[in-house]
Amino acid sequence: MIDDEGLWKKMMLQALESSPMGMACLSPDGRIQNVNPSACLMLGYEAEELIHHYYEEWVHPDDAILNPLYRSEWAKDEPYTYETEVRLIHKLGHIVWVSFTLQSVTEKDGAPVGYIVYLQDLTEQKRASDYAESMMIQSDKLSIAGQLAAGIAHEIRNPMTSIKGFVQLLRTGYGSKQQYFDIISSEIERIELILGELLILAKPQSIKYESKDIRLLLEQVITLLNTQAILNNVEIQTDFDLNAPYVQCDENQMKQVFINFIKNAVESMASGGTITIRMDGGSPGELHIYFTDEGCGMPDSILSRLGEPFYTTKEKGTGLGFMISKKMIEEHQGSVHVNSKPGEGTTIKVTLPAVSDARTTSS
Repeated sequence: MIDDEGLWKKMMLQALESSPMGMACLSPDGRIQNVNPSACLMLGYEAEELIHHYYEEWVHPDDAILNPLYRSEWAKDEPYTYETEVRLIHKLGHIVWVSFTLQSVTEKDGAPVGYIVYLQDLTEQKRASDYAESMMIQSDKLSIAGQLAAGIAHEIRNPMTSIKGFVQLLRTGYGSKQQYFDIISSEIERIELILGELLILAKPQSIKYESKDIRLLLEQVITLLNTQAILNNVEIQTDFDLNAPYVQCDENQMKQVFINFIKNAVESMASGGTITIRMDGGSPGELHIYFTDEGCGMPDSILSRLGEPFYTTKEKGTGLGFMISKKMIEEHQGSVHVNSKPGEGTTIKVTLPAVSDARTTSS
């Protein structure tokens, strides 16, 4: 607390001149009173272009700091500090990520004199972090593709063997040609379905949120993984609520999540078993999906570390699969919860926000 506004202004001018960080002084109503050269350089403006304007004019409109709740919070008649990360808009139009720290200054009687804002440029750190994350996701996709290759090869080889055999029979003129054609056509459609699903996963696409029937996406993923499950003596059972709501999601990301969870379940059952995938409407406005296996399970010491990069109990695992899947679900405004007991198996519960009246908006 300070005694008078004059001392406040003097103190602020000294701080502005000496600080290497971006700094600004705000009036009680949020107008910029003073700003230092570091902050000006950060935003690409001259000081006179910023002074007397509300600081919100340079904050990205989607960031939570613009929420009126914060402004009412700032009106408290006691000292406090607020910290967050926020996007500022540069004069040239690009985004500048900053660490935003706001500190209140009050007089002895508690009346607010103003605020000090400290800004630290995080843009390069964000870029490096985003690049590292994209590389991790790409690495995880490549790992999944490699592990799926053997199962897909078996899945395609089976219908190809059938087609080859019936073509040979056609050449000999033995049997009913129409029956052969029907079987060959069915096997070709099976191959097309598998290849189509594989291409969707392999093709780089921008994130696109659409109203989707999760039941259909799960069925498509199960088609891809069923052969791998059979080779491991694992049966995949489903229990889907036919009236379950749709979800606003990116199809490719959601499929990658489902592949990760089902593959983990298969690999946890060295001696075979059953995976049960259950889906229901859950609470109003929610969709619940449960992936339950009969595998080895996990103790609390491992459960507490799930989601840590490069932490894994698998001999050839990277620990990235669950972390990336969890992050993707959270980006869809959902959540992931894991329950597991050693020797009894594991259940992964995915909760996603449902789309109201989805069947009329689904694309």
